[in-house]
Amino acid sequence: MMIFLGQMNQLTTFSLSMEPRIPAEVLNIFANMPHLVDISLCLIDVLDKLPAEFPQSVRRLVLYADVIKQDPMPILEKLPCLVMLELSGYKGQTMCCSSQGFPRLQRLALRSFSTEEWRMEEGAMPKLSHLTLWGCEKMSKLPDGLLHLPSLGHLELIDMDQISEDDNTLNELRRKGCEVEKSGALEFSLESISHSSESSHLFFRVK
Repeated sequence: MMIFLGQMNQLTTFSLSMEPRIPAEVLNIFANMPHLVDISLCLIDVLDKLPAEFPQSVRRLVLYADVIKQDPMPILEKLPCLVMLELSGYKGQTMCCSSQGFPRLQRLALRSFSTEEWRMEEGAMPKLSHLTLWGCEKMSKLPDGLLHLPSLGHLELIDMDQISEDDNTLNELRRKGCEVEKSGALEFSLESISHSSESSHLFFRVK
């Protein structure tokens, strides 16, 4: 399969789902696919770290893994055209986004992260308008860096009961006009099923 996929160097869209798991080595084939715009992978096995290079043309990246060991943000934030990013499975305690990172990112969804501290430098993700956090159980409070995102207008918290209504960042975002939605996992799953025919986001259809 790797040999076959590696020869398809003119692809613009790549979507792969396998049972039981996609081998992590599949990510290495993207170095030979310079025209990719859309990548969707579900579900990857244990991933030590992301490859150092993704196609610079990628606009949408969906990557679900059982385990991602190293912070994926320092690599992904360098993609100049990335507009939509959906990730699951990062098991590190800290996550960092630098001041020039994700220059065009508009939508970000993070699921089942073990992150306790999300450091976000001022100037990161200047165009991010929609953020979804789903089942990130160890994130006891929202990062202060969210207050430095000038375009953030919608925050969605799913199965994030540990974030209290007294959270300082949550209240400050609301004060600034950001729309905040909170829901439980079951509640959201039932709603997403009823609207699945209208949804274009794979993130909300993966269990």
